[in-house]
This record gives sequence, structure tokens and C-alpha cells, in this order.
Amino acid sequence: MIVDHFFSYPRRYKMSKYLGFALAGGAVVYGYNYFADRSKVLSPDQQVLIVGGGYGGIRVAKNLKNRGNFTLIDPKGSMHHNMAALRAAVESGFAHKTFIPYKPIFGEHFVQGRVTSIDTDNKNVTIDSRMAPIPYTQLVIATGTTGPFPGKCRHDLPNKQLQDLYENLATEVKSASNIVIVGGGAVGVEMAGEIVGDYPGTKKVTVVHNSDVLINSKLSQKAQDKMKEKLDEKKIERVLGEKVTNLDNLPINKTSEGLEVELSSGKKLDADLVIPCFGSSNITDAYATSPSLSKSMNQKGQLKVNEYLQVEGVNDVFAIGDANDYDVVKLALEAQAQGSHTYENLINIGKGKPLTPYKPVPFMMAIPIGRDGGVCIRGNSVMGDFMAKMIKGKDVFVKIMWKEMEQPVPKN
Repeated sequence: MIVDHFFSYPRRYKMSKYLGFALAGGAVVYGYNYFADRSKVLSPDQQVLIVGGGYGGIRVAKNLKNRGNFTLIDPKGSMHHNMAALRAAVESGFAHKTFIPYKPIFGEHFVQGRVTSIDTDNKNVTIDSRMAPIPYTQLVIATGTTGPFPGKCRHDLPNKQLQDLYENLATEVKSASNIVIVGGGAVGVEMAGEIVGDYPGTKKVTVVHNSDVLINSKLSQKAQDKMKEKLDEKKIERVLGEKVTNLDNLPINKTSEGLEVELSSGKKLDADLVIPCFGSSNITDAYATSPSLSKSMNQKGQLKVNEYLQVEGVNDVFAIGDANDYDVVKLALEAQAQGSHTYENLINIGKGKPLTPYKPVPFMMAIPIGRDGGVCIRGNSVMGDFMAKMIKGKDVFVKIMWKEMEQPVPKN
């Protein structure tokens, strides 16, 4: 025993020495990172304006908090967490969790109003709620997209009225038995999943899509096959390669017996509720009338940007997320990544350092089909129920977004 102890002592000593080195090294790295982060501040003469409080815009504003002069402008008083909107359209009492107020986190740095003009020559922005233009040294355009309810909601209505719209639709869904969803992108597929998930076996749900491929043509065949498997499992019917031709003549989001949904092939589908979940268009009101910015718009209304996400020809204006033409699948995660990168370059500007080019984050997409599963894609990997449920399906990022906005999730 004494011999064993004698021979083991140097080994113990060496292990403790190496452990000490590791802890000391970790402390040095932590300390360096901490002080490097705290040194990231805007210069005193910088005044950053962020137009649009969606996923990308609030990421820029959140990172700039306590680091200099910035102002976030949005026509709404709350961020609409529209990744959870489809659950609000099915689950009664959920909608209030999808509207997260700006004021508690940003205080005087938030201004509610609609941008009516951007003057890039004099570097100021005019909004409808203030007489005097707001000056800037750098401008970040993060105005996002709009689309049909329930995937998107109007910007000109107060929160309570918007919440009531979702509550009303949840009531309509509950009373319907034969539902046609127009659009088979991510919104349409998730909408179908929410309905069959909350009402298993009691409602017929059909997704009509104008393409032969659901969600996005960039998805791999493996991902498409997995999607088909999950939709079949949930008994969600699909009609692909067809357009609805009489949508303008149908009551939308309102239960009504005896509806006939006419398709481009001449076929008809019976329904008692039609929910639009198709398409989106860029919100261009803020910049479409600006001579310098309108020159940089493409046909979709997106602003053409360089590798730093600066608008072409206007280096003190950045465009992120849906507002730019950067060639990526437009997702919230991508908008957040672009927001984080733009924040870093705003700091670089203040320090007189060169800007760093943006590199897209690895493609990742979680498509819940109900609360208990779905399909999750990361790069070339395709995962099923467990990952889709844990990443998004369980609470559709509600806790994460309220934490991002530094507020507790409201109770039911």
C-alpha cells in the first residue's frame, strides 16, 4: 500500500499541475473575451438607426444596447413572433405570447412609427409620428416581408385587435371539419401540422400548392422524402402543381358550409374553411421613394447588397434579412445571423477598422408537423420527430424569443 502510494504520487502531482494549467488558461481566455466584448462600443459621434423590429432588426438593437447611440423604429409597439403565429391560429389563448413589447427592453431607444422617407444625402429618416427628421450616421434596413394572415399580420392594428383575430381564427378552425390550406411552403405545411396535431383524426386537411415540391425547391430529395413520410403519417392530403383560381370569391379564414375550391386543372375541392398560407412580398414603403435606394432595388423589392451587406452605392446603409438580395433561403435564423454580423461591422466603423465580409450560417430548418414531431434539416443531415419537436415543435421558440427580449413569458 505504501509502495502504491509512493508510485502514484508523481502521477497525481502531474495531473493536478496540468489541471491547474488548464484552469489558468481557461481563465485567461475568459478574461480576454470578456474585456474584448466590453470594448465593443460605438464611437461618440455614431447614431445608428434601425428600421424594422423583426428578427434581424432586434438582434442589431439588442447587441447595441448599452454600447452607444441607436434607435429602433417600427410601426408596431411589439415584435410579432410570427414563427409561433400558426399555433396562435389553432390554440385558443396562445396569441398574446406572440407579441413581445419593445419598450421594456429598449426604452427611449425605441420609437413607434412608420418610416415615410429616407434621405440618404442628408442622412435622416422621416416617420409619420414625428415632425422632425431623425438623423443617422449608419442606417440598418430590416423591414421584412408581409403576407396573408395568419402567417403574417397587419402593422396598422393594435395588439389586442391582432390577438382577437388569431383567437377568432382558432374558433373557426375548431368548428370546421374540411379545411383547405392554400400554399405548401413552410407556413402552409406547419399550419396543416398544427391543425391535425391539435385535432387528430377529426378534420380533413388538404394542402394545395402551385409547385410539385413542398417547402422549398432547394431542399434535398432526402428531406422531401422525409416530409412526405410525415405528412402521410398525419393523413395530410396534398394537391401539387395546382393553383386555386377562385380564391377572391371565397370567404377566407371563415367557416362556411358547401365551399368549392376551384383549381387550375378544372378540378374542385369541397371545403368548409379556406386558409391562405402562400407567398410574401417585401415591405418597401420606407425606401421605395428614396432616389438612391430605389436604384438598388431588384424586381422583388429587395435591396442589392455587397459582401458586407451594405446597399450598393450607399455604404452607410445596410440591409439585412428579407430586405436584401443576399442569395440564401430567407429564414429567421439567417436574419438574426446577418443582424449579429452587421452589429460587428457597426463597431468596426466606430473603431476605424475594416469591415468583415458576411458568411452565411449553415442551412438549418425545423419544420414541425404538430407538436410531437416533423422534419429538421441541418446542412445535408435530415432528422425526424425528436429534433423537430425539441428545436421548434415543443414551444415554437416562444421561450427563446421572450428571453432574447429580456422579458418573462406571460402566463396563460
